[in-house]
Amino acid sequence: MSAGEYDWRDELERLWNALVPPSGRAETLQGELIRIAGKLTDQAYRNGNMNWDDDHEAMWRFVGRSLDDPGTFSDEQREAIRNAIGEIIRDHDAPDLSGNGSCYYLISERVVDWCIAHPRAIRLEPGETYGR
Repeated sequence: MSAGEYDWRDELERLWNALVPPSGRAETLQGELIRIAGKLTDQAYRNGNMNWDDDHEAMWRFVGRSLDDPGTFSDEQREAIRNAIGEIIRDHDAPDLSGNGSCYYLISERVVDWCIAHPRAIRLEPGETYGR
């Protein structure tokens, strides 16, 4: 399935339901990427990142490192991912909440694309990511 063959929002919901536990971190890289992007995008849209702390930046950087995958994304897409992560971190106190085209939506869409491109579960070691 290629990116043009699905609605990333529908896939995000499907992947969330399949991969993200009711609380705590996910057991797989796919689940953790979906969980982090979903939770932190919700934080931005729901309360303007009022609870932002160093863990938020670290989680976004984790997402950015995970998506920096030349086997999945073109150089141009990888640059757009890096720019979006940078914008999220730099502008966390005044997030772009415009919806389509925002850095949050771009990263959420790319997380879905990455998960679809990597359907085989990649297990995370305990402590490899964030429990919040």
